[in-house]
Amino acid sequence: MYLAFDTETGSLSPKSGDLLTAYFAILDENLNILEELDLKLKPNEGLPVAEAGALKVNGINIQKHIEDPATITYAEGRVRLVQLLKKYHKKTGRFNNLRAYGYNILGFDIGWVQEYLLPEEEWRNFLHYKAVDVMQEVDFLKRVGWFPADLGTLSTVSDFLGLPKRSMHEARNDVLTTIEVDKKVLELMKSKKEGGSAQDLIALLEAE
Repeated sequence: MYLAFDTETGSLSPKSGDLLTAYFAILDENLNILEELDLKLKPNEGLPVAEAGALKVNGINIQKHIEDPATITYAEGRVRLVQLLKKYHKKTGRFNNLRAYGYNILGFDIGWVQEYLLPEEEWRNFLHYKAVDVMQEVDFLKRVGWFPADLGTLSTVSDFLGLPKRSMHEARNDVLTTIEVDKKVLELMKSKKEGGSAQDLIALLEAE
């Protein structure tokens, strides 16, 4: 099983901004969503710190965000996240059954979640030591020449694969798009292994 997630933040670093939203979804092995947790967040005390550049990217109106009754403190967010994890968490031997899953989570989102919601020690109590970062799959396909070298952001990969367009930099939409990208990558790998079914996708990629 997977804990898929994405965050929207007030900065590129927790040292200069606060966590504003976080979306989590429990996925089964086939990447079907079993349960969702969509959080709007604020500090336990005081106002959130956010840079204008970050807000321009994610489109969050900080005043409306603060005034929204659905916006909860980090402490409350942690309680809800732990409740979700406890519901699905199991141990297989000495390993946790839940794997972190997302796009660029290793380089970005895990750090924010651990900083504001679930400290690293608690994180390790629930999450497997291995994670699935779909950005790494994309990077590998770029290295071997199957994907164009200029792909990078989730939106560019989604556009290249011809997936339905969503508003990017919204945590839930980013997770849903990540799942669709991952499914396309898996389809590509399986079609190669099975002798070239799904020719439309193969033709798309080999044409680049």
